[in-house]
Amino acid sequence: MTFRESQTVELKASISQLNRALESLCAFANTELGTIYFGIADNGTPIGIQISEATFRKVTRALFNAIEPRLYPNIFEDTINGKSILVVELKNAPDKPYLLNGKALKRVGTSNTSLSRTEIELMLYERENPDFHYDRSELDTDPGSMDKKQIEWFYQKAHEERNLPLEESPEGIEKLNILTNGKPNVAGILAFGTHITKHLPSAFTKCAVFEGVDKTGRMLDHLDIKTNVFIQIDRAENFVLRNIRKQAEVNPETGRRESRYEVPYRAIREAVANAMAHRDYRLASTIDVAIFDDRIEIWSPGELPQGMTLEQLHLPHRSVLRNSTLAELLYLTRYIERWGTGIQNMKNWMQGHGLPEPQFLMTGHSMVTVLNRPAATDGPGILNKHQDRTKTAPRRHQVTPQVTPQVTPQVQKLLSVIEGEMDRDNLQNALGLRARKNFRLLYLQPALESGLIEMTIPNKPRSSKQKYRLTENGQEFRKKLENQQE
Repeated sequence: MTFRESQTVELKASISQLNRALESLCAFANTELGTIYFGIADNGTPIGIQISEATFRKVTRALFNAIEPRLYPNIFEDTINGKSILVVELKNAPDKPYLLNGKALKRVGTSNTSLSRTEIELMLYERENPDFHYDRSELDTDPGSMDKKQIEWFYQKAHEERNLPLEESPEGIEKLNILTNGKPNVAGILAFGTHITKHLPSAFTKCAVFEGVDKTGRMLDHLDIKTNVFIQIDRAENFVLRNIRKQAEVNPETGRRESRYEVPYRAIREAVANAMAHRDYRLASTIDVAIFDDRIEIWSPGELPQGMTLEQLHLPHRSVLRNSTLAELLYLTRYIERWGTGIQNMKNWMQGHGLPEPQFLMTGHSMVTVLNRPAATDGPGILNKHQDRTKTAPRRHQVTPQVTPQVTPQVQKLLSVIEGEMDRDNLQNALGLRARKNFRLLYLQPALESGLIEMTIPNKPRSSKQKYRLTENGQEFRKKLENQQE
């Protein structure tokens, strides 16, 4: 395989050419986007380079320090003709004009040249216009309405996931684009607000389980999630996972028994994260997650961004963002894996589970993602709308309705000591317990099963970074306990 430089492709033999590559990346951002390949000679032959974590850090930090506003390209290792290649793929650049050390560049053929004053002025107008970036519209509140601890969590998470420099100064917050004219904007409140629905009444997620195949069936479980977008994604995923079937199987690579959900958890998470990132927050409607006997539906208010069609979703396409700032915050914390790959990833995950590809529908003014459950399939196809559903719909697995749980004194003690997100060791220390087995059997496991607490990393129960926090039901139950003690 050989390559050739073009309007959207730049080739570099080694990381020593990083400074020249940054010029092209800035030019790509102001023109048609593009990709830089490190480890490919000028003649287009892959020669490969040595790639380590230090390589990723060097490239990422150079980007963050040299280009303003910040760019967040996909940076990943690929193998071409048996050679290791570092790919810097720019599929999202909503904040034109971008400047490299104060200089604005654009791509013309295989060369980089300066933007004209007129081009810069037009880009600045679009950047500052709320019609182009609604999530940067300022809200009538002050920075004190954003949770400082949540911002600190964000920086730590983004530093771990994307090598984002840790910021402590006010200028650091400015670089996140969560303030407009010194006031929190829509993205800032969605990500870090302490009372989000006070400013954005419909910016929450409604989850429900219905008996049967439509909403006329009895509601078996429900949850309204009125928190920041990160926790909304986590809790919506948790809600789905605890309401679908799973089985234990042995991982052939590790030899350990692991849980396998009937629908891949990564597809569920991606669908919810996409709904959060792309919804139209101007509409007075919520994100809805509905579980039926034959499928899972995720409803996101708003039509496709201008210039996109349903057909294009199934083809390779650039990342067109309605909420660019919010999407960047989700990307930096890896709630969104890579720009422009979400739909293809969902397809791959569903097919790897032996399930049909996700369906994408426009219903009214909402985008709907449909993930079919296993029993809804008849061979390789999707459940036919015209066939007798009573013969094909699975028997509903048992789901406990949302009621006030009966909990043991041990679980009540656990609820009383949880503050924010805490790992297992901190919880045991707070309770004054030493025996890990007793803590797991008498405290942790019953609290999880009752839905009063939840894992922060549900798809990796044994993760060394695993923490636990109260669910909304847990918060309400703890308040009841505190009121009874007064």
